[in-house]
Amino acid sequence: MDSVELARQVAAALHARLVASGADPWSPYDFAIAEAKRRGIDVERTAAGAAILNGGRATFVAADDLILHESGGSPFEQAFLVAHEIGHVELGDDPEGEPVPTIDPSRAAEPSPVGMDRVVDYGRRQRREVQMDLFARELLLPRTLARALHIDEGLSASAIAAKIGAPFEIVAQQLFDALLLPPVPPATATTHVERPLNSLQASAAAHRGEAYLLEAGPGTGKTQTLIARVEGVLDEGVDPRRILLLTFSNKAAGEMAERIARKRPEAAAAMWIGTFHAFGLDIIRRFHIE
Repeated sequence: MDSVELARQVAAALHARLVASGADPWSPYDFAIAEAKRRGIDVERTAAGAAILNGGRATFVAADDLILHESGGSPFEQAFLVAHEIGHVELGDDPEGEPVPTIDPSRAAEPSPVGMDRVVDYGRRQRREVQMDLFARELLLPRTLARALHIDEGLSASAIAAKIGAPFEIVAQQLFDALLLPPVPPATATTHVERPLNSLQASAAAHRGEAYLLEAGPGTGKTQTLIARVEGVLDEGVDPRRILLLTFSNKAAGEMAERIARKRPEAAAAMWIGTFHAFGLDIIRRFHIE
């Protein structure tokens, strides 16, 4: 399970909680506003291109507990902007991050399979926006709901889109994910049992301060030790957005994220977990002018 799937599961749980509290999922803008109000966040519209949006379409002003979003578009599109910003609040965000002018409600959940795009998909900023876009989509129309409407009630993607007031492409993508991608079970602390750390592993996990080189062969518990270190710094109050975990392959990065998510799903979704190549490419793309 990767951080994008974790974000979607968090959003689906929020959707279920909102419905249980009486919010109407068929009025998407009011539904998103209800979640913002539950958090004590005000929501206001502003003109597209307003200076306060700083080139983006929506923004969360943390100091004022305020989400501002552009006023154009359908109620669903405005709901998506609000839900996108709620994702930043829920999953954590870098307060110094640049606004993103393009929000893509119908983006695919799967990373590009080949070439440069596959590396870019794991870049910090790109991955963050993938998380937030899919978080927003899942908050407004969870895959389980889309599947039930299609399978149990016989509604087509067009009929579901008309019912919720969403663009066809968004509903079609949710149905695609729900029907064709393998289901991912929720991350829980009880699905996997790890051996306790031995004394050397515990010493490495407890290390703080200067750089620490841990050398060990395959299967000796290096990843488990690293995860224990992550859990330790989280317990000490370190912001998960400040934690960087790098490995050599996308598969290994996904496995590391999954193992952390078994105990700390929301923290795992906020961390930067990826490959050395993706991290290097992200730095070059963002700071090449400097």
